[in-house]
Amino acid sequence: MPTVDFREVEFEHNGFFSFDKDRSLGGQQSYTNAIGYGLTPWWEIELEGESNSVPESSVHYTATTVENTFQLTEPGQYLFNLGLFAEYSQSALRNEPNSFTLGPIVQKELHDVLGVDSLHTFNVFFAHDVGHNASHATGLELAWQSRLLLNRFIDPAIEYYGFIDDLANAGPFSKQQHFLGPVAVGAVNFAPYGKVRYEVGYMFGLTPASPRGAVRWKLEYEIAF
Repeated sequence: MPTVDFREVEFEHNGFFSFDKDRSLGGQQSYTNAIGYGLTPWWEIELEGESNSVPESSVHYTATTVENTFQLTEPGQYLFNLGLFAEYSQSALRNEPNSFTLGPIVQKELHDVLGVDSLHTFNVFFAHDVGHNASHATGLELAWQSRLLLNRFIDPAIEYYGFIDDLANAGPFSKQQHFLGPVAVGAVNFAPYGKVRYEVGYMFGLTPASPRGAVRWKLEYEIAF
């Protein structure tokens, strides 16, 4: 999201698990745990620990990551709400490179379209390896969410994710990983003791190179000081 909550502490967990008859695609797992803080009205920093697996392998701690979100506009100030995402990831695995990720966050809220308000968020992130065994490739990570603002406890949404390992040699669409699927998004406010946000969704693989399906979830506790 392109917005920053000043002086708010966040504890966040994200998870991903894939399903496919092909053992090279099924059983992929990813788990991240993070703590973040809104240092200023326009800058949030987050420290994240990442654990991943490949098929037929146990989960390993893979990286320590510092994420930064910079809010560039006030919500509703312009046609779009804009933010900038910048991340550095330090690999915990031998012979694996570190990486930088950078890109814009674009968001648009639509009011009273067919009687419903909605929120649309699009991420376009570019990734590049650095350090030992770094490749020269620049990858592209796309993420899009469209959410109907119906109920504060649970809203329906649809999400898309796309991954291209090397923009200079992207290859055919069928060789890339792309996902699309429904998501439920909600929050419960325990003021003055903070708020719990949650998301859970099922992603369908759109290409032969993608797992046939995957579950993704997010749980976040927020409290302001």
